Amino acid sequence: MFRVKAQLRGEQLESMELDETDQKILYLLKKETRTSLTHAEIADRIGVSSSTVSNRIQALKADGIVESINPQINYENAGVPYHMLFVCTVPIEQRKALAKEVIEVDGVVETRELLTGRRNLHVEVVSEEINTVELASEAIESLGISIEESDIFRRKNSQPLNYFIQDELDESER
Repeated sequence: MFRVKAQLRGEQLESMELDETDQKILYLLKKETRTSLTHAEIADRIGVSSSTVSNRIQALKADGIVESINPQINYENAGVPYHMLFVCTVPIEQRKALAKEVIEVDGVVETRELLTGRRNLHVEVVSEEINTVELASEAIESLGISIEESDIFRRKNSQPLNYFIQDELDESER
């Protein structure tokens, strides 16, 4: 059983325990982002009712553990040829505010704040046209954000955290 401390709107909440059902739900939500599993399908795979899955997901959202359920988009297959990562440096005391401000720039789809002193803000930009990428980079720099490096994305891979749950669920699918 995991114990997690959640934050809601910056306020620390009491820690809560994630039982095996919560862990399995989180694992499947992360693993199956491309297939859009229904609550009933999740329920069938983990051996609980669909109402239990619905209630658990609502509780995980309310506790700030599940922030959103987003599909993983392959921009190249979607016909969006420019998918860039800007590795930036911002003053640490301004990092959070600038991350919120830069997400509003046209073409920016995601930001990641890092704890390091340099290269502490990653900004992901997608566009059908190179001009939009250039305008986005200018807008990013106009906010006082220093772009240290830019790279073209090829592919992003991820996996759920809990390997024990993975083994248990993967075995049940055989």
